[in-house]
Amino acid sequence: MIVNYNFSTDEDNRESIPASRDFPFVIKYTDFSKMTGGIAGWHWHDFFELTIPLKDGMILRTPDRTVGLDRGEAAFVNTSMLHTVSWTDSPATKECYTFFFDRSIITGEYGSVFEEKYVSPITMCRDLDCFAIRPCDNAGRRMMTLIDDIVSYFSEEEFGYEMKSRSALSELWLLLLKETADVRSSARSIDPTDSRRMKQMMNYVHEHFREKIYLEEIASSAGISPRECARCFRRQIGFTPMDYLNQYRVRMAADELKMTDKPISSIGEECGFASDSYFGKIFRQYMDCSPREYRRNLHSQKITRNDRHSEAE
Repeated sequence: MIVNYNFSTDEDNRESIPASRDFPFVIKYTDFSKMTGGIAGWHWHDFFELTIPLKDGMILRTPDRTVGLDRGEAAFVNTSMLHTVSWTDSPATKECYTFFFDRSIITGEYGSVFEEKYVSPITMCRDLDCFAIRPCDNAGRRMMTLIDDIVSYFSEEEFGYEMKSRSALSELWLLLLKETADVRSSARSIDPTDSRRMKQMMNYVHEHFREKIYLEEIASSAGISPRECARCFRRQIGFTPMDYLNQYRVRMAADELKMTDKPISSIGEECGFASDSYFGKIFRQYMDCSPREYRRNLHSQKITRNDRHSEAE
């Protein structure tokens, strides 16, 4: 079964993934039009990921690179890697499938030859934060065929679909190893320091975004100086700490505008904005509309959907 669930993260920016222990492999369908701002903000998870856009214009970003994807392409995202997903234009019809699978699907028992020989070379490669899969050669076409096969197995769930999916994924993994050989031969070693610090500082922002936050406080949460804090944010996600704070406040405010009838001024104040005018300015900067326009558009979309539902009945 392909599951349809909302994107959500915990206090550490770890994405919540409903995978079972007995078969830690799940395919998720996502309609980005139902997500605040049409994006999946910076997040991470312990699973490997394959993202497959069903429409053109997906943009996948990691701290080190930006990958554009269209329908018929895919991208591999390494385990525990910070990343974000957005689109080149309005997300109204932007949809994708995402594979999440634990390393045990490939390796079996911990410490096995499969782990040491076939999986560790990818997990320990800093330059393999993500890798685009495109059907421009035989390997790329075969990988996309295998991805389509796995989607079919999960959709139909016929007897043996777990075995078939695991077999197809293993072949895909071997192709991924071969296609990334040059990258891995000259790759940097993993240094988890920046990633660990970022998760700590993001967590601090998420816990205290309603308050007045200073750069020194964000830096202190990771035990580093304000200057190194700013550098870390730049290296990892390309934003300043204050940019990230404002983006997060806007996302939380947009959720409040969508889910509640609270006055706009109250929402701005609760989300850490010092004044109505500043709230409106920053909200427009990231959402391309004012808070009032955003709420009005949501209301109009809801009425349109209800009208269509009534006509269908």
